[in-house]
Amino acid sequence: MENKTGKYFKYAIGEIILVVIGILIALQINNWNETQKSAKQEKTYYCKIAEDLQVDINNIDSSLVTIDKRLESSEKFLKNLLKIQNDKAVIFKDFITTFRYYKFIPTKAAIVDITSSGKLEQLRNQTLKKRILSHYTSQDNSIHIIDINYNALIEQLFNVERFTDFGFQEIPQYQTIFDEELQELLTSKQWQQNPDDELFVKIKDAMVLNMIHGEREKELLKGIKADSEQLNDLLVENCN
Repeated sequence: MENKTGKYFKYAIGEIILVVIGILIALQINNWNETQKSAKQEKTYYCKIAEDLQVDINNIDSSLVTIDKRLESSEKFLKNLLKIQNDKAVIFKDFITTFRYYKFIPTKAAIVDITSSGKLEQLRNQTLKKRILSHYTSQDNSIHIIDINYNALIEQLFNVERFTDFGFQEIPQYQTIFDEELQELLTSKQWQQNPDDELFVKIKDAMVLNMIHGEREKELLKGIKADSEQLNDLLVENCN
C-alpha cells in the first residue's frame, strides 16, 4: 500500500507539473501571437501614415504651382497699375487670379485615428513615434502661419471698402452679375490714373503684401514637403 501510495503521489505531482508546463507554453505562445499581432498593426499604422504623407506631398506640389501663378498675376497687375492705365480693364484682367489658388489642406486620417482611438502606445519605436508627432506639430504651426497671413491679406483687400468706386462690378468675372442698365448706373472712379488716390494706394499695398505672403507661403510649404519626404522614407523602411 505504501509503495502504491508513493507511486500515485509521484504520478499526481508529474501530472501537475505537466499541466503547469502546458499552461506556461500556452501563455508563451499567446504572448508571442499578441506580439506578432501588435508588430503587424504597428507596421500597418506606419504604412497608413506614409500614404497620407504621399498625398500631402502631391497636394503641396499642386499648391506651389498655383501660388506661382498667383504671384505671376500679382506681378502683372502691379506693373500694369504702376504704368498708369487709362482703361481699368487692362489691370482688372489679372485681378481675381492674384488671390485665387489651391489651398493646401493636410491629410491626417491615419494620425487622427491613432491618437483619437488611444492606440498611440502601439507605436513601439519611440524614436520614430517622436518624429511623427514632431512632424504634425510643425506642420500645424506652419499652416497656422499661412492662415494668419492669408487672412491679413484678405482683410487688406476688403479694406478697400469703396467697392463701387473701385469698380468690382467691372471685373470680367463679375460683369455677368450686373445687367447693362445697372452697369451704367454703377459708375466707378478712374482711380487707376492717380497714384495719390486712396484706392490706388490701397490696392498697390495689397498687391505688394500679396507677393510677400506668397513667397512666405511657398517657403513654409516647401519646408512641410521636405519634412514629409524625410519622414515618409523612414516610415516606408519600417512599413515593409
